[in-house]
Amino acid sequence: METKWARFIKASVQVFALISVWHGASAMVANGVMTEPLLLRFIDPLAIPATLLAVIGSVAATQLRLRGRRKVRKVVHEEHIEPVQSIEKSLYIQQNELLITELKKQVIELSKDKEHLIYLLQERSARLREDPLTGIPNRLAYEEQFQQEFQRWKRFGNPLTFLIWDIDHFKKINDYHGHAIGDEILRMVAQQISSRLRSTDFLARYGGEEFIMLLPGADVNAAHLLADQIRLHIAECEFRQGNTRVSVTISCGLSSFEPGDGLQSVFKRADQALYQAKSAGRNCCWIS
Repeated sequence: METKWARFIKASVQVFALISVWHGASAMVANGVMTEPLLLRFIDPLAIPATLLAVIGSVAATQLRLRGRRKVRKVVHEEHIEPVQSIEKSLYIQQNELLITELKKQVIELSKDKEHLIYLLQERSARLREDPLTGIPNRLAYEEQFQQEFQRWKRFGNPLTFLIWDIDHFKKINDYHGHAIGDEILRMVAQQISSRLRSTDFLARYGGEEFIMLLPGADVNAAHLLADQIRLHIAECEFRQGNTRVSVTISCGLSSFEPGDGLQSVFKRADQALYQAKSAGRNCCWIS
């Protein structure tokens, strides 16, 4: 395929040849040598002056040399750029690998921080739901558990009984023996009740000397039987600390969930049953 400069040289030669032939023919006609312009086609193109062809050749050679030099420079430049680009590419890859490694380290650290944070939150949540004196669940935990058991009862309809416990004459114990002894009795009662429960049962300190209990799967008669056993066991466990001896009894009010019940209605019935147990002389369990 002809290049731009080859086409230019070819066209220049043809133009100059035509011009030279025309001038030569015109001179011949003027001198009477030729009278027919058509004879121009028989004139030898070699009539072009040698100097003109030399100029044209020189220009063409110069342009060809320039193009050769540019091509050589381009090759040298490309050969020089290629290793530079290769080095830059290698550095870029290394930087990316270092960045990826650093990001992996940060992800691992963040994962560890996340696990530690989850542990701290769970620990904090457990402390918030634990009574600091007795070590059993507190009122906040009870309210959550009460709601969960109530929803489960509404869904499946399995028996569920609610109990309220109260230590008899606890104010007199505090007044006579002091609050330190009162605190120890609270711990003892919480431990004794907990030791008699199943893993599915729930016990919490409601406040003061009151405890509440939920017995999933137990109807009111089964719950009453268990409550009486706990009551008798505590009555037999005389509290002792040094020379101090304290007889402790507890009373209980029970109520089972019935169709149409809500949380407040069951709690109210159990509280009324506890009041009846207190009125009946304490150290007993009453059903409502």
